[in-house]
Amino acid sequence: MERKSISQKIFMIVLGGSFVESLFVGGLVYFMLASSNVQDALVKAVISVIISQIMFLIPVFGIKKIIDDKIVSKLKTVVNGMHEVSMGNLDYEIYVEKTGDELEELAESFDRMRMSIKAIMEKLEKGEL
Repeated sequence: MERKSISQKIFMIVLGGSFVESLFVGGLVYFMLASSNVQDALVKAVISVIISQIMFLIPVFGIKKIIDDKIVSKLKTVVNGMHEVSMGNLDYEIYVEKTGDELEELAESFDRMRMSIKAIMEKLEKGEL
């Protein structure tokens, strides 16, 4: 069973919020137009709901793509490295893009830990510890 990523969960919450927001906007538009006796108030309200959804979701999809590319992919790289090392592959190196952020620091820290474990294991095998 594949897990949902955090960004996917956040995205679903944002989608739900945007749906509620657009219904609220549509309701306001409808009541404003209906109280002004504008013809086709319901049609115009539905159009406002559709337009507000489109205007909101385009940037949300873009932001999700950026988060997936810049954050989630680095986390997956570190998770894969942790899996490999936990299975005994102490030669598995983690490579992440040099961006100077916390995720690069996490990957470098994990790689230093991997090298320390490897050195200790080699000393144990030689009987030096």
